[in-house]
This record gives sequence, C-alpha cells and structure tokens, in this order.
Amino acid sequence: MNEAVRRAVVALTTSYPLRRTDWAGIFIQRLYAGFEHTGVIVVCPAVDRAPEPSEVPHVQVVAARYAPTAWQTLAQRSGGVAPGLKKHPWRIAMLPGLLLSMATQVWRAARQGDLIHANWAVCGAIAAPVAAVRGLPLVTTLRGDDVKRAGVSRIDRWLLEVACRRSRVIVCVSDAMAASLKAMLPGIEAKVHVVRNGVDDVFLAVPREARAENAPVRIGAIGSLIPRKGFDVLLRAIHHMRHVPAELTIVGAGPEKNALMAQVVALGVEERVTFAGELPPADVPGFLASLDIFVLSSRSEGRPNVVIEALAAGLPVVSTDLPGVAGLIGDTTGWRVPTDDAVALGAALDDACSDTDRLARMGASARNLMLADGGWRRAAAEYEALFAHAIATHEETR
Repeated sequence: MNEAVRRAVVALTTSYPLRRTDWAGIFIQRLYAGFEHTGVIVVCPAVDRAPEPSEVPHVQVVAARYAPTAWQTLAQRSGGVAPGLKKHPWRIAMLPGLLLSMATQVWRAARQGDLIHANWAVCGAIAAPVAAVRGLPLVTTLRGDDVKRAGVSRIDRWLLEVACRRSRVIVCVSDAMAASLKAMLPGIEAKVHVVRNGVDDVFLAVPREARAENAPVRIGAIGSLIPRKGFDVLLRAIHHMRHVPAELTIVGAGPEKNALMAQVVALGVEERVTFAGELPPADVPGFLASLDIFVLSSRSEGRPNVVIEALAAGLPVVSTDLPGVAGLIGDTTGWRVPTDDAVALGAALDDACSDTDRLARMGASARNLMLADGGWRRAAAEYEALFAHAIATHEETR
C-alpha cells in the first residue's frame, strides 16, 4: 500500500481471478487496480488450485477455504454458482461452508478496514451483519441479474432487500438497473448511484486485423456457455443467415457446451461455427481484433463488459435489445434485435455482413464512443468518491 492511500476497503465477491489465466471477476480486478487512494483486501472463494500472488500492489487477496482443495469447485466457474449447482446438485452440500467461510474471512479482514464493498446482492447480504457489528459502512454493487432475479425468486428478493436496506450506498452498473431497483424497493432512492464499468486501454489501442479479400465475414461471441447467454438462439440465427460466407467463433466454457455442440450438428452448421474454448484474458484483445462483427445474444445482462470491450476494439455489435446496452448500441455502432428471436438476429447479421465498408465506419464510431468514456480510471475515481461519501455520512450518524 503506497503513501497516497488514505483508506482501506474490504471487498467481498464470489468471483475474482486468482491466476493470470482466470476469467471469473476480472472486471472487479480491473476496477480495484484503478484505485489511487484506496487499498483493498479482497475476500473471495478459494478454488481447486493454488492462487498466484496479486499483481496489483495495493490489492491483497484472501481466498476463503470451504472444503478440501480438490473439492473447492462450487464457485469461480463459468456462469457462476447457480449453473454449476444445476449440473452437479450434490455441490449444494458445500454451500453453507462457503458462505460461512466468506463471512468469517470478512469479519477478520474488517479489523483493518474503513468500509466493506460487496459485489452482488448475495455478498451484500453476507456482509451486512459483519458491517453492523464492526461498525463499518457497507457499499453494495449490484451486477448482472441481481435485480431481475429478485423479481421472480423469493430468496433473491430477500437477499436483495437485506443488501440494499443495510447498505450506506448502492451502486448499479446501468441506469436501467437503477430504475428497476428503485421501482422494486421504494425508499432507497437516495442511496442508489450508477457507475458504469470501464474498459482497459489495451482494447482501445489494439490494431484491427484486415480481412483478406473474398474471405468469410468473421463473427465472434464471448461468454459462459449457460442458458442466459442465449447461444442456442445465436446458433439458430447462423442457420437462418442467407449471407455466405460468414463464420462464427464462440469463446467460452460452461455446462451447456455439449448441448450446443449437438445443436450445431443438428442444424448442419458445423462448417460455419467454431467453439474456441476459454482464452486467457490477455488474448481477448487479439481475438476481438481478428473479427469483423461482435454479437451478443444474451437473454439478460447488467451492462455487458464484452460489449464495451468489443466497441473499444473497433467492432460494430449486433445485440439483443437489453436495457443494459442502451446508449451503447445505436444506428452508428450496431444493431439491436428482440431477445430469443433467432430469425431477427439472423437477419441483422445478414444486414451487417452485406456492407463491409459500413462495418468499418461503425467500428470507428464504436471506438470513439469508448474513447470518450474514460475507462476504468473514470469508474475507479467514481467509486473512490462514493467510498469517501459513505465513510463521511456513516461517521456523521454514529
């Protein structure tokens, strides 16, 4: 921790990269790396292999052990805890141990902290009693499906309410999420703030790879192979496409891989679809640079990091019309289509492939949009200001 650090934050998250090749929670790592005046103790679940030392000097990582090393497979997997439980229901037996271990480690780390920052509603609910007993302010960031799930699940609704009612500050990653949260939980409006995720400078600087004349249009997608990402719809869209040649590469891993590969065969699109598996985070900018179009087929998202990165890499994006992409995907940066509509998605991809000069213009507009955003430095500065606000208001009411 350098001399400029003025506060210490204990961060709780179910996902955080413990090795250089890990994907889980990498956007949280990038956020904390951007802090200038804040040291962070990250508490996250341990995994079935030894962690590497933190690459960020002002960030210390505590991996919460909850089972013998080889069994620590409940969290930090593609898609999160829930998809893993659906595929391996026996793992639910480890859930109480995981939650208890995380709470214990947060309790211990809180002795060194000025504030607790919880990522996702479940972490906010875990951290709430610790913050109350330790006398620390709690800031909870809602991500992904936190608010949407609370609308259909009593357990998720309870977790969300506990986290939000006990938090001094609530952060949402998009305006649409903040609006939904305020409508769902009246009385918390004054605590709700929006901080958009940033993007690494490397995406903004990556040079585009020119496509060879008469080569197939290169379409790419990145995400966990889980139902929420809608890759089944994307594969049907590729089947419906009339533009030839075009090729799709999907980067990611997850429990739906075998089902999706079987779908590729059933649709007869084997020659047009490649499953590339997971890439190390350092290789993602190069992958995006090799594409002509990026596609997001998700059924729900917060504010998709992959879309932000694709735009920063100079790619037009074809996306499902989710609230979290509002302000990102417009007439000059891509196409929006209804969710779960393979025909509309295929038609949008056909339209995109029909004019490569237009793709280049859209790509330039996309990169300019992200250049103006401020990236992770902007996001980190906004968080640090909110942390300072939470600490000050907490002191005033003690």
